[in-house]
Amino acid sequence: MKFLPKSEKNEYYGYPNWRSKAFFILIIGFFSILIIGFIALNFGAIAIQPQKIWSIIWQHQTDDSLGLIIWELRLPRLIMAMLAGMALAVVGGSFQGILRNPLTDPYILGVSAGAALGACIAIAFQYTMGLFLAPFLPVFALFGSFVSIYLVYLLSRKRLHLPTTDLLLSGVAINFFFSAIITLLLAISRRGTHSMLFWLMGDLSTASWQKVSWIALPAFAGTIYQISAALELNAMALGEEEALHLGIQTGKLRLKIFLTGSMMIAAVVSFTGLIGFVGLVIPHIARLLVGPDHRIMLPASALMGSLFLLICDTLARSIMAPNEIPIGAITALIGAPLFIHLLKRRNDSDGY
Repeated sequence: MKFLPKSEKNEYYGYPNWRSKAFFILIIGFFSILIIGFIALNFGAIAIQPQKIWSIIWQHQTDDSLGLIIWELRLPRLIMAMLAGMALAVVGGSFQGILRNPLTDPYILGVSAGAALGACIAIAFQYTMGLFLAPFLPVFALFGSFVSIYLVYLLSRKRLHLPTTDLLLSGVAINFFFSAIITLLLAISRRGTHSMLFWLMGDLSTASWQKVSWIALPAFAGTIYQISAALELNAMALGEEEALHLGIQTGKLRLKIFLTGSMMIAAVVSFTGLIGFVGLVIPHIARLLVGPDHRIMLPASALMGSLFLLICDTLARSIMAPNEIPIGAITALIGAPLFIHLLKRRNDSDGY
């Protein structure tokens, strides 16, 4: 962004002390996640006292049942929830910024529908043909995500360009088409309906260190890239013409944001299922608390998304323990009223 005149940078990019604000938010966010995460380890089918949890973590105890519960069940699940929340919130915030649309969420390009269809096909095969495909469910979901991304690209491509309107319409079309196939599978499946619905509502119960390692790289790398594009996203908030005047290659920027965001979401939902409202609501809350500057708003969204999904997952596995509630149901129960409140607040103030 060195080609932007300093006066024009200061005119919109404001926040001359944005680094200190971002540092303060990061410190508060990290400590909040550590505290809430430690508390969350106590909840589940078996309650474990904080002193015992601390001893297990500090001494890395895995030689008893409580140690195995902490290290092999709850810690991987906790970290997976944080990674998924971070990725969903950051992608939602960047998509809203690049499209200048407050209703945009990370699933707008059809990635979620492709993942859902792949997972439902695997579950249907497992029950109808007797194949043990549970370990390969994320592979089917990831393949479905990539098929969806490729179809959206083919449908929206015009020579060497990807018009935004065509890209969004293609994503909507793929969403509807794949959702129709999923509905058909649910209608004709006799034994796999419960498993399909549970996956479609989000499920972190199968978290493991191996799955965490597969999600961590795309989640962190994609988040870093999205945050590194914060200045360009700030310029896009001024409008297409203004961004072009400031030297932003808007077409390439959109393509990079959409591609990296879609890859992040494909990796996450392949292991967690569909978790709604995180990428829609959290960026709004972050924007309300820290302002519209993406250099501050995106890191705040990442931390708040991690914290939000961590709390929701704790509720999902604790409210009806030892039974679990799909995490997507919890995020919807909390996220929908929050979004309605934010929408009402926006309408009352007549601004975004």
